[in-house]
Amino acid sequence: MVRRVGASGGGRTYRRQRPLNFYGVIALIVVLGTLSVVWARYEYQHPKGAAAATPPVVGTTWYSGLGITACGETQHELLPQPGSVSGFTAQADSLIKVSPANKTFAGDNATLDKFILGYKGLVVTSTELALPGKNGEADPATTWKTGEKCAAGTKDAGQTGEVQIAVWPNVISTKPTLTTNASTVKFAPRQLLAFYFGPKGVTPPKPSTTTIAALLQASASTGTTTTTQTIKVTPTTSASTTTSASTTTTTKG
Repeated sequence: MVRRVGASGGGRTYRRQRPLNFYGVIALIVVLGTLSVVWARYEYQHPKGAAAATPPVVGTTWYSGLGITACGETQHELLPQPGSVSGFTAQADSLIKVSPANKTFAGDNATLDKFILGYKGLVVTSTELALPGKNGEADPATTWKTGEKCAAGTKDAGQTGEVQIAVWPNVISTKPTLTTNASTVKFAPRQLLAFYFGPKGVTPPKPSTTTIAALLQASASTGTTTTTQTIKVTPTTSASTTTSASTTTTTKG
């Protein structure tokens, strides 16, 4: 009986079903393959982020404020130097103008180390802070190295110092991010920066109120979107004096 069933209906049914399943699988593979090709083509033609390049792009103008402190003493501002290859230049009132000269210095390549390397006589590394003298060359009198003690007559006299870079994302930020690697510091609009040499564990002071005011004014002249806010600025030279100012800040883009 079993043999008869297998030789008749069962075998024919199996033979009828096998081609249908087989061709169904083949059809599914073809459909999935086609969809994969179509999706890959779309991704290639529409890469993520293609609609808007990472700022700052060529043609952008941002400003950052810079302060330099060594052994508790505010140091002189960096004078403007012509011939910047990067487009990152020192301005009056301790501002840094960020205007990428080409794609090499735009987007994620717009970093603080590009400014430092392009400024003659300026050295800011994890172990050394050196400011150029009047002739543009490194000046031993304004050179400090991690592990050295601050000279007599300074506020931090006798204390061992180290080099730090402090970054505040905007003028109202109170707590900076500290680093010793300038290549990790990406420029941002209305950003505050500080080069610091002093005792470990001391928070570097912000740039002066003069620099902050100049930063807001310069930024307002280059932007397209205006917002008004009241900020409280505490000068680094006196902990007991507080100035409140209603300012208009501008965001480009």
